Amino acid sequence: MEYKKLLIGKNEEDVEMAAKRATIYDASPERESELQNKNNMRRSTRQETGSLTTIVSITIWFILSKKTEPTINTTTATIVVSTAETTILTTSTSFHTTTKNVENHDKCVIGGSCNVQTKGIGITLDDILRYEINRNMTLENQSLLVKMSVGLTIIMFLMGLINSILSLLTFQNGNLRKVGCGIYLLASSITSLLTISMFIINFWFVLQTQMNSSINLSIHRVGCISIEPLLKLFLYFDTWLNACVAIERAIHVYQGVHFNKEKSKRFARWIIFILPFCITATIIHEPLHRNVFEHQIKYYQGLLPIIERNIWCAIQYSRAVQDYNTAILFIHLIGPFIANLFSASFIIFGTARQRSLAQTSQNYIAHIREQLREHKQLLISPAILLILSMPRLIISLLSGCLKVSDKPWLYLFAYFISFTPSILVFIVFVVPSELYRKTLKETLRNGQRRIRR
Repeated sequence: MEYKKLLIGKNEEDVEMAAKRATIYDASPERESELQNKNNMRRSTRQETGSLTTIVSITIWFILSKKTEPTINTTTATIVVSTAETTILTTSTSFHTTTKNVENHDKCVIGGSCNVQTKGIGITLDDILRYEINRNMTLENQSLLVKMSVGLTIIMFLMGLINSILSLLTFQNGNLRKVGCGIYLLASSITSLLTISMFIINFWFVLQTQMNSSINLSIHRVGCISIEPLLKLFLYFDTWLNACVAIERAIHVYQGVHFNKEKSKRFARWIIFILPFCITATIIHEPLHRNVFEHQIKYYQGLLPIIERNIWCAIQYSRAVQDYNTAILFIHLIGPFIANLFSASFIIFGTARQRSLAQTSQNYIAHIREQLREHKQLLISPAILLILSMPRLIISLLSGCLKVSDKPWLYLFAYFISFTPSILVFIVFVVPSELYRKTLKETLRNGQRRIRR
């Protein structure tokens, strides 16, 4: 029962009379009509609240469900509220392009949700430059990192070319090739040129295939399978030839006057012939486990859908092959260093012992100090070459989950510096040797005389 007024300070009869009037009024048709109108307004208000809550919930769900798509969907609604009903006048959805949905790069996997490839161990030049190269643009529109890497590549190639030419001019002399040491250095001059040539080929292949997305897939596959393994073959070949030079020098010191030059030359030719096959046998697993992985990315430019091709040179090793690959990396890096170090130590201490027996005026320690001053480059050069080659080993063993794009300059510098030993043959072997310098000067003079004629 409802009362229109609060009855305060009235007697019992007045209260009873008022109660009767209220009962009669509640039973009247006017009261029923009024109550019906109020109930209709309450139901209308509940419908408004429920409809508005539903619309807000749907809008929030719609936005959140589309958050990962390359477009933002914005839904707007105009609502007119009356005492009896709720009317939605307009509902519209507008599409605004943001940015393309690229793959989650630099993680443990590459590709999209339907085409996934797990990254292997090791970082290649492709991994370093992939997200720094602007697709389908000229070199002028590339990033500073790409332009700097182009400049460094050209500088390294020119230095390697000069190094190889001077070394070839030095060791083409027949007098220096009367022993195996000269033959090894002549072959090293050639392999260093091949190494730096494959280095620049690899760089330009990566750059061109990433800049131009229309290049045929077969070209990607051939480059992926062949270029990197060939680059490693020439690099390892050059490193082991330098180790052979040190080993023969140690043998010469050990045999002394009994050293056989003809036998040394024959042995050197056989080593140069067999060594590439041995190195190839140790890295034959690389081209067998390399393959091209392609996936597509779809994004919108305005209302126009764009499909972008992404091609990776993927390397997939099993656990056993990965362990084998790691062991091979250490052998080809540490093996030549140990050979150089032990050979240099044997030359220094062996020569000191021979002289201490022939020259008794000085003790053995004094002769060792004298030999260290005379042959210190034999110890310094292998150490420098090892330090310069270490980044290559580290890069080869880094996890594929590493986010290279955070520090691309660091990884690019490490990659480039690991190939500097191939352009240092002239500095390491010719410059410290008086005999080699004299031979080079004579060769240059003879060349000037021929030109003047």
